[in-house]
Amino acid sequence: MRKLLLGVLALVAVGATLVGDPRPSAARPWYPWCARFGDRSGVEECLYTSFRQCQATISGIGGSCVENWYPRPAGPRRHGHNRWWPVYPD
Repeated sequence: MRKLLLGVLALVAVGATLVGDPRPSAARPWYPWCARFGDRSGVEECLYTSFRQCQATISGIGGSCVENWYPRPAGPRRHGHNRWWPVYPD
């Protein structure tokens, strides 16, 4: 019974590790245009790089295209770019 419990606990720990991976590469990309579909679901998909691409998606379905209201993610931080740099590094 104890081996079974330890096995289940190990599987849960591995599953939590795989699901909770906070690496930036796993982040969702940011797109500037969102499609709001015309039905009552209120679904909004921000998956479009241009206004025309968004319009092509909703044509015939109904809805509207709006700019993404989430802020653009900040670029990578440059550490130390404001620090003094010696003229003759060692």
